[in-house]
Order: sequence, then C-alpha cells, then structure tokens
Amino acid sequence: MARPRIDELVRILNRSFEDSEHSLFKNLASVTDKDWDVLPPGGRRSIRTMVLHVGLFKYINANHGFRDASMAYVDPPANPPKERLATPAAATEWLTEAHAYAIEAVDELADDAELERPRKAHWGEMVPTLLLIDTMHEHDIYHAGEINKTRALLQDGDK
Repeated sequence: MARPRIDELVRILNRSFEDSEHSLFKNLASVTDKDWDVLPPGGRRSIRTMVLHVGLFKYINANHGFRDASMAYVDPPANPPKERLATPAAATEWLTEAHAYAIEAVDELADDAELERPRKAHWGEMVPTLLLIDTMHEHDIYHAGEINKTRALLQDGDK
C-alpha cells in the first residue's frame, strides 16, 4: 500500500512539534518555572493553560477523528491530574505522550487514499482526514508562536 503522503505528513507533524527551530518544544524550552502560571500584561492565559489546551486537543482530535470517539474533554489522559502540568518539565512529558498518541493514530492509516476519507471531527462535522491532520500541524505552530510571545513578554525579551 502506497503512503508517501502519510509518511510526509507524519514528518511534518513531528517537525512542528519538536524537530524544528519554530516547533512547540523549541518555544517551550526557554520557559521557566517562574513564568509557567503567570499571565502576561493584558493576557488571559498562562503558558501552562496553553500547553494544557494543546495536549488536550491532540488527545481529543486523535480519539474522535481516528479512534472510537470515547474520550471526553474531562477524561484522562486528555485532562491530566494537576501534577502532570505542575512544571514545564512535567508538562513536556505529558505533551510528548499526547503527541505520540496523535502520531500513532495518523501513522496507522493504511494508504494515501484514506486522506480523502471523511472522518468525524471532535466538533461533530464530517471532514476529510487530511483536514484533521492539517489542523493538528497548524495548531502546534500557532500555539508555539503564542507561547513564544508570552514568554518574551514575561522575560522582557525576545529570543
């Protein structure tokens, strides 16, 4: 079964998560424990809250789009115990597990023809599989930038 597009999409998902200069992990690397729960001036979400949102989305999107849709927003592992998000280091471990869950779901696709197959998104709409995967990629990049900006505001500098 041919799956060069799926293999490339998995590579792109991994790059946006951890393997590139602009990845989610690259932007989390300079977040300190001190910055973790602080709201930036005029802000409404801490970096911890953003990371929870990203990981929760990974679990819910993969479960609803590629699995049995049994996971609710309040269910572990999508909604982890507080200690899993207590520090950037703890949250990074949980976020890595969330990413692995999502990657596994995409990597199980048999061939590239499945990218056009409609799947139920977590918001209830039927969409092409490719759209669900694109959304995962865009979501990581968007929040990597949001985390970077928040960290820069809190640390009074841009790195």
